[in-house]
Amino acid sequence: MDSTGPETQEPEQGYSHVQNPGTSANDFLADSNFTHLVVEVDYMPGYEPNAEALDSLKAFFEQRLHKNSITIKEPTQIASRNQDSYSANNVRNIESEERSTFSQGDTLAAYFMIVDGSYSEQNLMGIAYFNTSNAFFGPAYDEASSGPGSISRYRVEAISFRHEFGHLFGLVNIPNSGTEMQQPHQDPENGNHCDNDQCLMYYATQTTDLIGNTVGDQEITSLDEHCIADLQGNGGQ
Repeated sequence: MDSTGPETQEPEQGYSHVQNPGTSANDFLADSNFTHLVVEVDYMPGYEPNAEALDSLKAFFEQRLHKNSITIKEPTQIASRNQDSYSANNVRNIESEERSTFSQGDTLAAYFMIVDGSYSEQNLMGIAYFNTSNAFFGPAYDEASSGPGSISRYRVEAISFRHEFGHLFGLVNIPNSGTEMQQPHQDPENGNHCDNDQCLMYYATQTTDLIGNTVGDQEITSLDEHCIADLQGNGGQ
């Protein structure tokens, strides 16, 4: 599973951004609590996100969320922590030092960072670690977009960004998210992932040694009909 929740939950003023991934799924998908979305993006030196991939992420939001406006802020470079690998706790701590955009009024805020080391536990390109937060691992992007048979950096990042936000939206069958399966389609051997190998939420789209063999000739891997139905069941499009 590439969704990892906090070990502790610290109290915050206003809307809490330190809950488990999936907790804010309905707030993302529906417009009952928030009608606007803003996304803060931080990156470590050498890993500025691909501009086309960010455009693709915004298009994904516009396609699946009920929001009057969606803004992805200009990416901001943050200092390297000079680590070869980063754990989920590491990125939580970095967020506490760097994040400056929080939910208020009718605007939901999300956050993601790209770090300059690998994930400490598995060969993954990204993780969802709080209810509005994702982290991505730059060296994994390097690996997945280089070598024979690899796909473009744009496609790697676009698929990775969409996949992790899919977990924040409650896919696939994340507890307490409200995004329940309308039909059984969870992959029992690979955690909160879809069993359709052509779906964006298939587990291998986040594994660097498999992504090139999985995404096929599609420009950007799509959600299948089961994942779309799950989102629609929790207020999405």
